[in-house]
Amino acid sequence: MSNMLRILMPGMLAWVAGGAIAAAADEYRLEEIATPPEGLSAAVAARVLPEGIRIHGPRRPLCDLWQIAPLSVAADFRPTAAVKYPFTPGQLVGVVQVPRRSGLTDFRGNAIEAGTYTLRYGRQPMDGNHIGTSELADFLVAIPAAQDEDPGTITDVQKLHELSAAASGTTHPAIFSLQPVSTPSEEPSLTHDAGREFWILQVNIRTERGPLPVRVVVVGKSEG
Repeated sequence: MSNMLRILMPGMLAWVAGGAIAAAADEYRLEEIATPPEGLSAAVAARVLPEGIRIHGPRRPLCDLWQIAPLSVAADFRPTAAVKYPFTPGQLVGVVQVPRRSGLTDFRGNAIEAGTYTLRYGRQPMDGNHIGTSELADFLVAIPAAQDEDPGTITDVQKLHELSAAASGTTHPAIFSLQPVSTPSEEPSLTHDAGREFWILQVNIRTERGPLPVRVVVVGKSEG
């Protein structure tokens, strides 16, 4: 049985835009949803695309995800060994809603409580405090929606991390690792990386310069 589950989507330009579930992993699966998230400020809600993706876990839904649109990207961006995505640190990218008893954790293994969170782009500092966490610097940073009501970019990195610490329940931000895309696809997929025990969601998100493939670890944590 294939370890990849897809939602088939005609003309995919966002996280999800319609289609049917195709196949089959026992542990996790995807479902399209058409209801917007709750608990957002009016300003943030106005930027959220109504279609989203629900990730089901072995026993119950894990989380729901929506994209902010349109997203700006750096026109002159060139990827490096550590940075693969053309976003601005602090930029609002999406929204995640976590149901009760979900079991969702961030990339550090911290439990994410039930609620609605904004997702902003962040870059992990390449310093001695983060050796072994990830060789990649790209992350999504979760912030409780009640504390993040302005869709503008948060340029103060310390403030970004402090706001996100309320999501992780620790002194560190709640982070979700972004992985490089090796094979673009028009269809969203959920892939099991058995070697690292990751489940990775790949979707095309809508930007001002066209669709951009993104891969994010939704299940799994760093060994560092």
